[in-house]
Amino acid sequence: MLAMFRDYERQQKSADAVSRGKLALRLCHRLAIHCAIKEEIFYPSAKAALGDKGDAMLIAAESDLGTLRGAIAGIEKMRASDAEFDAAVKALGDRAKQHFDREESELFLTLRHGAFDLAGTGEKLATRQLELSTRAAGKGAIGEARHVLGG
Repeated sequence: MLAMFRDYERQQKSADAVSRGKLALRLCHRLAIHCAIKEEIFYPSAKAALGDKGDAMLIAAESDLGTLRGAIAGIEKMRASDAEFDAAVKALGDRAKQHFDREESELFLTLRHGAFDLAGTGEKLATRQLELSTRAAGKGAIGEARHVLGG
């Protein structure tokens, strides 16, 4: 996913607003799916494996997801032609990177040494990610996309 943010940064000066808007919407969609599967599956599994010793890490991780969701919502309300659109996408990428880095350096290391069912949880995450990725977009999402793309 971070590679998609790097692609956006490379394209932001040369691509037109519609192309940047499409890429930003794909980023937002992928990140929203990431947030959903973490909240629905990963964090409850981590909580079960870590018990009380993981509370602070999980609260911080869930707070990060709230921040990411807020940034996604902000981008989805903007037009790709807005002057601050590119900065908003960059800020979202920076927040996502901070979130991923925190999880990798704290939460994942702690889980590695606990009774966490990595294979089973990974399978559930992949299944749910596929479900969310392939479901039809609703009218609200289509309307948001038209707004971002300037239509």
